[in-house]
Amino acid sequence: MKIAFFTEGYDPFVNGVVTSIKTLRSALERQGHEVVIFAPAHPGHEDNDEKVVRLPSLRWLKDHYPSLSPFARNLDVLAKQGFEIVHSHHPFTMGQLAVRLARKHGLPLIYTHHTMLNEYGQYVPLLDSAAKQWLIRRYLRHSADADRVTSATTVVRGFLRSQGVRAPVEVVLEGVPMMHPAAGGRERLRRQFGVSERTPVLLYAGRLAKEKRLDMLLRSVASLGRGRAFHLCVAGGGPMQEELRGLTDELGIADRVSFCGWVEHEKLSDYYAAADVFVLPSPADAMGIVLVEAMSVGLPCVAVDKYGPSEVVIDGLTGFLTPFDERDFSEAVRRLLDNPSLRQRMAAAARIRARDFDPDTTTARLVQVYQDVIAEREQLRSRPAWETA
Repeated sequence: MKIAFFTEGYDPFVNGVVTSIKTLRSALERQGHEVVIFAPAHPGHEDNDEKVVRLPSLRWLKDHYPSLSPFARNLDVLAKQGFEIVHSHHPFTMGQLAVRLARKHGLPLIYTHHTMLNEYGQYVPLLDSAAKQWLIRRYLRHSADADRVTSATTVVRGFLRSQGVRAPVEVVLEGVPMMHPAAGGRERLRRQFGVSERTPVLLYAGRLAKEKRLDMLLRSVASLGRGRAFHLCVAGGGPMQEELRGLTDELGIADRVSFCGWVEHEKLSDYYAAADVFVLPSPADAMGIVLVEAMSVGLPCVAVDKYGPSEVVIDGLTGFLTPFDERDFSEAVRRLLDNPSLRQRMAAAARIRARDFDPDTTTARLVQVYQDVIAEREQLRSRPAWETA
């Protein structure tokens, strides 16, 4: 089938949603489907990919996705293209265009809820409550416009139901390819960090943004004390980087934390290999793709027990889930640092767990959802007019 993806963000952004979209596209193409990605143009970036169509855009903030230009909303990019389904990955300007064009051409619309938008009101601090309510209304409206909504976990599906989503919500795991570190990658990265093989390395990978709560992570590891050996590697960039550097100075752990900046995704596997424990303090992740990537390399994980991570990590088997509390988080990290045999047992279980997210398997499940909504639409069209009146 021919599928139109509508997304607010794509290259050159590096984040979980973009990674998920790319993984899904690749798996669909391996299974014989055609995917065309529609996204706002990004100033200064050119795609070398005929299946990525850029639309006129406006960029409001440097560190955020550009938006579809209001002057481009009447574009009919689906006309005479033979698309069979529209798949929206964001509920904002591109999502609204997806709704309009799906309706115009009588195509089924799928919406994947990638992001816990209710946690992002903090980006407008003076209007936090109002911004949060607006974001909730936005994804509720988009969900109502869709034939199907998909979420990566039953936890998030339950959340959507509790928020008033009435459209059918299907749980479809997001596919995550296994990571394959290069030979010698662990040793090379540890030399780069200036860390010996005897020192346990903690790894965080992701954006350095408010909702990720790296401040809680830094306070948690600081409370481990100077008497316990560890080194924290922070792989990622974002608007909080300088503030977090300052916090390491304030906490007295600057010599035990490496800020590695943005890491190309294909090189990230070596960072996982260099580590012994993966840490994710975020209370705002709909899934946590980095958790699966870490587990595929054999890293036990410590994560906050909220939304997606509460289902991705199996508490006590592949890692530990904790409340959003620096003492609890610190204690879980301490247990892993102090018990190498526990780390080894959890590492083996983590590798097995990561296989559940095989992209070809998860994509086959999504294709079934596509086929179901197409069949429903065809059945509706074939009904006598008096039945649909």
